[in-house]
Amino acid sequence: MIDLIGFKNNSEFLPKDFDTFDSKQKLRQLFLYMSNIILKDFCHFNKYEQNFLSNYSLKQAFTYKIKKDLNMNYVLSHKKNSFKFNLCKNSTKTINNYINNTNSSFISKNCKLKVAKLISSCFVNKELQLLIDKHLVFHEFVLKKLKKLHSDKTIIDLGNAICIKSDEFHGIKIYTSWKDIKINKPDIKDELESAIKAIKKGESYQIYLAYPKNSDFTKQIPIYVNELENHEYQIKAIPYSLRSIIKTNRSL
Repeated sequence: MIDLIGFKNNSEFLPKDFDTFDSKQKLRQLFLYMSNIILKDFCHFNKYEQNFLSNYSLKQAFTYKIKKDLNMNYVLSHKKNSFKFNLCKNSTKTINNYINNTNSSFISKNCKLKVAKLISSCFVNKELQLLIDKHLVFHEFVLKKLKKLHSDKTIIDLGNAICIKSDEFHGIKIYTSWKDIKINKPDIKDELESAIKAIKKGESYQIYLAYPKNSDFTKQIPIYVNELENHEYQIKAIPYSLRSIIKTNRSL
């Protein structure tokens, strides 16, 4: 579970030691924000919900979200605790199974209603759970921020990296990883190897290794590599701040 964040029933798997996220409430708030990025097509916790629901368990937060979306989306009801939804049989079955907590294991990924898609993504083996790869969600977070900050440039998601290009320069390559970086002994071997290969291939000469900011890792770290002494290059490990999530929500 070391690379997964989220919850499984009443158990929570929260990251720690990053930026200003120094309490369980703030870490829950961070996860609800991050879940928006992964579940963007059918689930969105607004800023008020992120702030308010951080006082409750993640299971309670997602239970609240499902119930709220159900109340907004149901079309008609024939029987107690039985709902029928227009145009989507799979949505009806999925939602009714969730509501009635039946022995049936029918959960369909082929649902049209957003709330049914949410249930299908979070209801596994009759338990409410959502576990997200933290490296993936950090990558998507950085990608989203870069697109907003550099709207005048071309942002390319390479899967294992992000590239920023424009007509004026060759391009910057950014490798992302959600790690707790320690200045005296940074764990950057894998990302550094990828950076060295990219420079040797001539794909880019300016490369950043992006990690979440923490109390020890607050400034950029230039990285010098002996085997690249005959190459023109720049490699830096950079702390990426997540604190704007909390600052934005506190202003409500």
